[in-house]
This record gives sequence, structure tokens and C-alpha cells, in this order.
Amino acid sequence: MKIQDILFKNAIIMDLKAAPKDEVLEQLGLFLASIHNVKDPAKLVQKILEREAEISTGIGYGIAIPHARTDLVDRVCIVAARCLKGIEFQSIDDQPVYLLFMLASPADNSDDLRKILSSLSKIMSYEHMREKLMAAGDPETFLKIIVDGENKYVSQ
Repeated sequence: MKIQDILFKNAIIMDLKAAPKDEVLEQLGLFLASIHNVKDPAKLVQKILEREAEISTGIGYGIAIPHARTDLVDRVCIVAARCLKGIEFQSIDDQPVYLLFMLASPADNSDDLRKILSSLSKIMSYEHMREKLMAAGDPETFLKIIVDGENKYVSQ
């Protein structure tokens, strides 16, 4: 499974407003639910918040990858967001988060979720990739940067 197979330009928020972490997670969870036709958006948000309460998904370098496994979806779903002002996220490096990728996957499909998490982590480990995403002017450009990064840095 590849990011470029599941992330689409209509699933990218370019100007997420800075807000408390839980509010951002709720907003992104509801956005994911609307984009991917999740029947119980509130339950999805609850799952995301529960997972985040275990340990922060702020992986450092301004990146967070909140995710949850749930029976509410039948395949891995993703949305992305950029917040130019940054969000306090209790990240492992104690720095604000600017780029978020939220995932929901079926409870019985850990392999695809792991693949996407691994790919995102690898792509985001490159500073120039993060800089390009922060400078992207529209969702199409943002998506193209992700696809190019995946094609270049993730072994298939």
C-alpha cells in the first residue's frame, strides 16, 4: 500500500487554524469522517483521542501522525493538514507541529497501517521535504510533493 493510492487533494487542509491539540484532533477526525464517509464520526474522534492519550503521535520535526485502528473503516483512510502557526502537541522533541497526517485503519489490518506510517516517517525525515510542504501553495502541489517523496525515498 502506498500513500499516493489513498491521499487525495480534497483530503488536504492547507490552512489549519492553530488550536489546542484535542480540538485539532477533533477537527481532523471529523474531516476524515466526512471525506471517507465514516458513519459514526464521533466514535472515530473518540478512538483518535484515546490513541493519542496513550502517547503523543508528534514524532518530532514539526510532524504528527495521529491514527487509530477501528471497525468504522474498511480500508486505510488518510487526511493531511498544514498549520502555519504550529500546534502544541507534546511531541517527542517538545516542538510545535506544523504538518499532520491523520490515519484510520481497520482494526484487523495492521500491516497496511504500518506501511503507511513507515512511509510517512521516512519521507518526513528529510528537511527539504518538510520545507517544500510548508511552502506548497495548494493541495495539488502538496500532494505532488508527497508522491515525489514517496517515489524517491520509499522502497517499493
